[in-house]
Amino acid sequence: MSAAWVVPSARAPLIPALVAAAVLIACAGASPVSHRAVSRESPSGGAVAFAEQRVPCEGACWSLHIGAPAGAAERVLTLAAGETCTEIAWTADGRRVAFLIDGYQLRIYDARTLSPAGQVNVIEPSGRPPERIVRGVTFSENGRAVTFDDCPRERSGCRAGLAAVPVPVGE
Repeated sequence: MSAAWVVPSARAPLIPALVAAAVLIACAGASPVSHRAVSRESPSGGAVAFAEQRVPCEGACWSLHIGAPAGAAERVLTLAAGETCTEIAWTADGRRVAFLIDGYQLRIYDARTLSPAGQVNVIEPSGRPPERIVRGVTFSENGRAVTFDDCPRERSGCRAGLAAVPVPVGE
């Protein structure tokens, strides 16, 4: 007969709380650590765009970067407190890159100059956090539109979407 350790039912809810408290104590005073939360190479493989997240963090925790895959990348933006980046999409020619912010807004950058090239809400947000979110962002071949899935946040039922994006003068 083997012995088994059984937690009395009255104490069972206490265990997750104790674990959470231990994690908070262990992280208290810890220096923030950054990691690439989202990353995407350009179509040619000559550049990379990524969103970096600092944890633990209060305030502005996410920054957006563009650069060479094996080299130093430049930070192009630090997101406002509470904003997150969930996807990255490149145009087919690799000239522009878009970061999907908070599941509904594209922030587009020129990959060569690293300057902002536009911003567009692909769907209109319906609260904070929005009830619907965008997934699967893909630029059209000419870079003038994006296709995406418009999805409920907490359940299935996505529908196809199409949105025009700003195009720099002269393109």
